[in-house]
Amino acid sequence: MNHTMHTFTAAGRGARRVFGALGLAVGLSLVPGLTPAQTTYYIDESTDFTGNGCENADLNDVTSSLQAALNSAGWTGRRFVNANAWPHDFIEASLSGPGGLDSTYADTATLSVYAGHGNVALLQFGFQRNGRCLVDLPNDTWLGTRAGDGAAYAMYVTSCTINLSGIARHFNNQIRQSFGYHNSPSVGDDQPRDFFNATAGTTNAQAWINEMEDRPGWMTGDNSPIVLTFGLDAANCDWVRDTASLRGGRLVDLAPEPHGWYCWIMFDHGGC
Repeated sequence: MNHTMHTFTAAGRGARRVFGALGLAVGLSLVPGLTPAQTTYYIDESTDFTGNGCENADLNDVTSSLQAALNSAGWTGRRFVNANAWPHDFIEASLSGPGGLDSTYADTATLSVYAGHGNVALLQFGFQRNGRCLVDLPNDTWLGTRAGDGAAYAMYVTSCTINLSGIARHFNNQIRQSFGYHNSPSVGDDQPRDFFNATAGTTNAQAWINEMEDRPGWMTGDNSPIVLTFGLDAANCDWVRDTASLRGGRLVDLAPEPHGWYCWIMFDHGGC
């Protein structure tokens, strides 16, 4: 897989962006037409990790204010918390064995969100269900394709899920962008909300790294937020990264399949 690397400065701090080919034969589509907003969301959040079979530290609520902002902006969707948030919501329904439910839940909305614990290409839920606490990328997840086929964006408010060491494990998902962290972040209650609201006037990529770099209290510069973007080829990936805007209603349609290129942008304050 070939890569080229460039450096640039954004918001006064050093950031990096990288491009890479996925080795797929694809056609060129430089400037697809903008489509009307498909403004739907799906949110699972785990805050209680004590005594439920999936032990870890309890967490603060970071998606209730996000849901309020989405609703206020005219989006519609569903949010499930703790015992009602199941690992199977993000597992591909067409797979035999694991009992995936993504075609009913996580892969039915334009923006699919999980907030809880995580690790490299992993999501950890707070309540065990059918013996599962973890969702493993790529073995379990096929967002934006197969059964469901409704997601265009994924947000992981979790530790390390988009760590660069496991970036290839996100390639099953046929979506436009994934938002997450290269390290273990500290996230304030309203930071996901502030990210969404910021996309009214800027791109998703710029809003995510700007709003998520600092931990609560600001000016700490400790988080390593990353946005992973997919496109048909290098030029298309650039265009998606520099155009997509959730609240601005730009590129909220489904991603073309299969994508043939990925590019990422991040503030690097260390990894997991």
